[in-house]
Parts: sequence; C-alpha cells; structure tokens
Amino acid sequence: MPTDNVSGIFADHGSIAVGYAEQVHHHASPRTRAAWPHQVGVLPPRASSFQHRAEVDQLRAAVDSGGTAVLSQVLTGTGGVGKTQLAADYARSAWDSGGVDVLVWISASSRSAITVGYAQAGVEVLAADPSEPEQAARAFLAWLEPKAGQKPCRWLVVLDDVADPADMRGWWPPASPHGRVLVTTRRREAALTGAGRHRVTVGLFTSEEAAAYFTAVLSAHDRREPTDQINALAADLGYLPLALAQAAAYIIDADLTCASLPRTAGRPDQKAGRPAAGARRTTRRPEGHRGRHLVTVHRTCQPDPPSGPGPPHAPTGFLP
Repeated sequence: MPTDNVSGIFADHGSIAVGYAEQVHHHASPRTRAAWPHQVGVLPPRASSFQHRAEVDQLRAAVDSGGTAVLSQVLTGTGGVGKTQLAADYARSAWDSGGVDVLVWISASSRSAITVGYAQAGVEVLAADPSEPEQAARAFLAWLEPKAGQKPCRWLVVLDDVADPADMRGWWPPASPHGRVLVTTRRREAALTGAGRHRVTVGLFTSEEAAAYFTAVLSAHDRREPTDQINALAADLGYLPLALAQAAAYIIDADLTCASLPRTAGRPDQKAGRPAAGARRTTRRPEGHRGRHLVTVHRTCQPDPPSGPGPPHAPTGFLP
C-alpha cells in the first residue's frame, strides 16, 4: 500500500528544517543586526604609561578641522615606535566620546586577515551569512557607502599592521562624510597614501618623552632611578619606544638598575635630541646573560619586518 510523503517543520538547536520526510532542508534562524553603537574587534589594551605625543594631536586635528578634515590617515614608521598604541588611543577616544556609531578594529597583517575582519563586521552589523566570508566582507564595505534616505552612520575602521600595500587592493573603505579610516604600517609606498589619504609619520621618542615614559613605568612599580642614568640608557637605546619598554620590564622583573644594564657601542646620529629615524645601531655583546636581552633591540628599527627572530617582547602593559 503506497504511503504519502509527509511534509513538516522540524526545530533543531536554533535552526529550522523544512521539507518532505525524505528531503529535509536546513535553514539557519534569522540573525539579528547589532544595534548602534557597536564595536567589532578588540582594541589593544592601553599601556599603563602611555605617553601623549605630537602624532596624537596630528590625528585629532585632521578630524577637528571642519570641512577640510582628512578622513583617511596612514600611520607609518619603523617597528617598535608605538603605531598600534597611537591608533588604539585614537580609536578609544573616538568611541568614549560618542563620536562614532560603529568602530571596527582589524588586525591587517595579511589579505586573508583583512577579509576576515570585514566579514566579521558584516556578520555583526548586517547579520550577513558567516559561511560566506567574502560576500559578508563585500556587503559591509558596500554598506559603508553613504546612500540617500539611509540613516547616517558615523563609522571608524582601523586596519592595524598592514604588511603589504597590495593586500589592501580592493579593500579600502569608501569615501564618506560620515566615516574615518586609520591604517598603521611600516611601509611607505605611494599606494598607501593615494586617493586623498594623509600620511602621519611616527618617529622615535624625543629625549624628554623617553625620560618621562621610563620614569612613569618605574614609578608605577615603586622604583626610582637617577635622571642622568635614565637619560643615558634612553640615548643608548636610540629612544625607541619598544626598546625602552623591554628595558623597563627587564629592570623591574630582574630587580636591576639602569646603570647595571649593558650599553651599546655606538649611538645613532642625532638632531634636536632625536636620533635619525630608522638608523641602525651598532651593538656589542656584553659579558653575562643580561646582554642577550638588549643586544638585538636594534633589529626592530628596520623599515621592513626582520627575517629572523625579533627581540624579546615586553609585557603588553609596558608598551608605550
């Protein structure tokens, strides 16, 4: 005796199955768009002794300059000068002040990472299908385009640590009177600063900034060092923020003093209290194991990522 096919709807852990008993099609439950304000991605934690620098004022001045505002900016500089911390401070200030409705932070070290970051924004902001990351990413970029009749959204997209300008081809956010873009990179190619994008060069600490940073880090751990020793150590480390963070962390962890740390054999050229950006430092390997912690610091001063292993990392809270 023949039997009739039975159609029905079956619930299964948040999804819906619709169809005949022999052919069941699964459909995900409708996703919900995130309400504004909304943040996508995680901002790096603020350094405990973050230093206010001239570059911060440059970033904010571009936005505060009214109708002549530069809405796309590229922070460029050698490794270890503090580009990510400056970008995070900029983004956090915009968010805390209520200046943006949607903030997107993307770790952009590769083209695939950029796609994933945009796709996540598409999933959260537009309820796009997470199983189609390329489509979700493209949908989000299209949504950023200003449209007549659409409620304006004040957005900020930060692309941190772009390693190759070619990775950004086709992934630049659209120009919008309501949007801002901030990129950090070691690279300086013209492809990064075309189409109205403004480059802000991040240099080394000034001697004053270096001393203030080092003093603040030590003070946070109830440590004091003579000013002349701090100044000498900062000069030997080329006023590189990352190198100073590593030295401060090691001094605190190993219960050392500035005077007991190894010194480099030479110093970079200096002008107005600031070493030449990107200058190589010549170092000697001091006696004892402590030298290993600072002798490779100069590697981070190069414009491009080093091919070999880098210097020891300072704890996140120490990074300037």
